[in-house]
Amino acid sequence: MMIILQKMIAASLIRTTLLSLFILISLFSFFTLIDQLEDTRGNYGTIEALVYTLMTMPRMSYELFPIAAVIGSMAVFGLLARNNELDVILTSGLSRINLVALLVRSSIILVILAVLIGELVAPFAEERAQTLRSLALSENISLKTRNGFWIRDGNSYVNIRRVLPGNHIEDIYFYEFDEAYNLRSSFHAQSADYENGKWIMEDINETLLNDSAIESQHYVKAGWDSLIDPEIINVVTIKPQFLTMLGLANYINYLRQNAQNALLYEQALWVKLITPFTIIAMIVLAVPLVKGRIRETSVGYQVFIGAMIGILFHLINQISLNAGIVYNISPAISVTAPTLVLISVIIYLLRPKT
Repeated sequence: MMIILQKMIAASLIRTTLLSLFILISLFSFFTLIDQLEDTRGNYGTIEALVYTLMTMPRMSYELFPIAAVIGSMAVFGLLARNNELDVILTSGLSRINLVALLVRSSIILVILAVLIGELVAPFAEERAQTLRSLALSENISLKTRNGFWIRDGNSYVNIRRVLPGNHIEDIYFYEFDEAYNLRSSFHAQSADYENGKWIMEDINETLLNDSAIESQHYVKAGWDSLIDPEIINVVTIKPQFLTMLGLANYINYLRQNAQNALLYEQALWVKLITPFTIIAMIVLAVPLVKGRIRETSVGYQVFIGAMIGILFHLINQISLNAGIVYNISPAISVTAPTLVLISVIIYLLRPKT
């Protein structure tokens, strides 16, 4: 019987959660599209806004998964109650603890799906979406190729192979032309950081092309008085929360090695780590909320309660994250606190009645 019950609840949970996720994505995508259409200019038109919205859907789905999970779980119990199946389950000797274990096992597929979206699909799609929008809106960024971004800087062209958060760029190629478009000089720098109004480059190899000779020079560190504003770089930078766990770990390591603040990226990594547990907790939350008179309420009511719980948790989670940044709280606390509190509430509500 347990196997049959497991399959039935798992199938219902997956179906209702994915349906809830589809509805949420459709709603948020609609508002995103409206917002993008209000900002159409230059080469960024209606088609580009539509493509941008479509490519941000994976990121939305990952962010909305916990809310969809609690809505789906509440909907499952609403459907079971409407068909009197919940009464049969609860009177067949199945304890709430056993029901929790059953839900946890049923949620594994959803958790795996969320992780795959967050690690494989969302980062790739989000990078393409931001690149599309940046190239269409920016007058300075000329081209995005597999070899990075090309930016015009006066009579010069700059190829930046790698753009990282925090005004840090790597593998930079610079080509300077004269008025007749003859190449006069070029250099390659391993990295550059924007400090005190100018770019500070490291490990530079410069080549000067004179009428009579070609000169080569090497510098360990040098200033670069470029007209490239950091804001131009920022528009093509993927935000921390949209990076993969491996990408976050690598960049956190880089920031620590250079004695820079890595709090934002540590938060993003902890969010990635805690999200699977948040999804499971949101699904299990439906169990202690099941009351003996649940059959007297509609499925729509259960969905409404689930939506309110999901939105409330999301708001609390955002407050905790912002407080962590403002007060420099360890991400291990600011990120995990809402989920740990939720799990504690579930355990308290499931405690044996005395």
